[in-house]
Amino acid sequence: MRPSTGLIVGIVLTLLFSQPAAAKQYNVILILADDISAREFPAYESTEWYGDQLARTPVLDRLVEDGGCFVETVWAATICKPSRAQIISGRYAHHTKWWDNRHLGSDSRHTYSAYKSSRVTLGTLSRDAGYANLWVGKTHINDGGDTLSMGFNEGVFTPAETKRYPGWNPYGTPTKNPYPIFYGNNPKAWDYESFYWWPEVQLINHPDHPNEPYRFLKTDINDYGPDIELDHAMAFMQRSVNNDKPFFVFYAPHLGHTAIDHADRGGSKSVWVGTPKIEFRDDGSKYGQYRRFDPHIEPRGDGTHKHTNVTPQGINTHIEYLDYQIWLLIQKLRDLGELENTVILFTADNATQGAGKGSIRRQEGTHVPLFIYAPGEPELLTGRRPIVSDFSDFLPTLADLMDTEVPESERGHGVSLWPYLTGQTPGHRDWIYSMRIDAQMIRNNEILRDGFGDWYDARTEPDDHNSFVKLDDLPDGPEKDRLLTQKPALEKVLAEFDLYAVDSEAPLPPADQDGDGLSDAFEQQYTGSATAMKPQADADGDGTDNYHEFVFLTDPTDPSFPTATQKPHLIEVTDAQGTHLALQFRRRTELGPDYWCNVEGTRDGGRTWATDGVIQVYSRKLASPDLEIVTARVAADISASTIKDLRLTVHKPKPRQPRKVETMFKN
Repeated sequence: MRPSTGLIVGIVLTLLFSQPAAAKQYNVILILADDISAREFPAYESTEWYGDQLARTPVLDRLVEDGGCFVETVWAATICKPSRAQIISGRYAHHTKWWDNRHLGSDSRHTYSAYKSSRVTLGTLSRDAGYANLWVGKTHINDGGDTLSMGFNEGVFTPAETKRYPGWNPYGTPTKNPYPIFYGNNPKAWDYESFYWWPEVQLINHPDHPNEPYRFLKTDINDYGPDIELDHAMAFMQRSVNNDKPFFVFYAPHLGHTAIDHADRGGSKSVWVGTPKIEFRDDGSKYGQYRRFDPHIEPRGDGTHKHTNVTPQGINTHIEYLDYQIWLLIQKLRDLGELENTVILFTADNATQGAGKGSIRRQEGTHVPLFIYAPGEPELLTGRRPIVSDFSDFLPTLADLMDTEVPESERGHGVSLWPYLTGQTPGHRDWIYSMRIDAQMIRNNEILRDGFGDWYDARTEPDDHNSFVKLDDLPDGPEKDRLLTQKPALEKVLAEFDLYAVDSEAPLPPADQDGDGLSDAFEQQYTGSATAMKPQADADGDGTDNYHEFVFLTDPTDPSFPTATQKPHLIEVTDAQGTHLALQFRRRTELGPDYWCNVEGTRDGGRTWATDGVIQVYSRKLASPDLEIVTARVAADISASTIKDLRLTVHKPKPRQPRKVETMFKN
């Protein structure tokens, strides 16, 4: 029996009007502050915070009241580097191998960088979605030479980031800041290079300086690093709008982190360095009005300095300056006509220094803020959101905001917040995770396990966001029994991720019992034994030795391989920030980072040059499960006409040095 015409029309109309609205590509600004617990923000209404005075954040408070929201429970790692690797890759430490600031996974030569562990990062995700992108401020998971390897076309770094590995840079660009900076009294301190007053600032791939891929800015003692960072971010936003491109700004200010005060020669203690003085006035407008006073620092004769319009030291002043910077971003977005088209996310990388940072007890070290402001999204849920989320969720959330997808083969551990935040799903995810070294932490909406292995009742958020009651201390009865039944599912997750003691380094290269660089499987396939093929021989006489045939995943007995596209060749790549010259080659995926690749060639009358084959990687994509395409952008001041005779040299793995396994968790 055929359906009636009216029924068909009704079905068509139902399908048409039940389809979701067309997805939108929002501009995205992700702010990752440094060392600030959630409890330091008034919106979280904590009864405890660090210092004598709770920060005042009138702009963030208004954003929550005016269509924005904040998430009650967001977990980072307990310390900087693992958190930053997680947020940029969407992966937990058992994948990135970044377990702690002092134990980063390594291959046979170098640190196992986040871009080596994950082909998709926040940078590659945004760039491949058609966004102009910029990384501003602190890195702590890379060096300046890794900017493109993380997928970002431009960078503004304080303190300045130099080359990643010695010798890679044949172009004559500087690897050290040519300008003097105002040093503190402790030359061995980590922050010997300043990122607050008299900052050391480096621009990477700035379009105003095409012949200087690495340009250092000259600064003086009255220049304030966070101001310079934000100025460059807003100029980048302006450029992107002028070019009709959506933009992604990853702003990672140092605000929140202690440092030696480089504007005070009399001290060497690490403190929350004073900021320029600001003042907020409620003038009746939607966002209020901030005023910044021009700072002035001048030397006295005794080696100390007089400060004018600089605040006292304190973490509250850093948080207040962040609130001021968010206000500046909103004003800029309004001026650009892009406020309704932009989503701002604000978080921090771990808890407050001296008040939770590094701690594995309860959620002292992991609990960080997350504010979301999307004035152009009418469905955004508002106010306090009583869900659990962690840093792995940022990458899939940004994928939704940018109307793109993460390839199935590269899916991380997170879940997008956007369906929940826009009312499409009633909840978010079942559990969140954190770690430090071998200590693991996990929680759902009702129970929490900390890094010491203690379990807590998390049904109600304590007034200080941390003083949970142990499950063992609950009165016996059905409710306690119900909570205890949730432990096995979470313990199963912990067991899956508990790899620090047995697998803390980069993935091993393929088995090679004779150490000649050719895997046993490759030699077995073509010679019937695991030791008979000579790496430097050329079995098919095509000019490519057996070692490179193995690297390129080709047949050493077939002279038609490798093809020109498998070996290093020049191409042009085009994205939202222009067309760029690049090198490209193919290699076995199983080689991993231990097989160190260099692209070599000649230029300028036969002079030999070489560049690390994975330095400034533009992309790493799978051509097949066994074959990876590596594209590496060439420095901006090099043209195709000057590069000749490209070739790939591959260094076989060196023996891995044994690493000491540390212990934080006491069973």
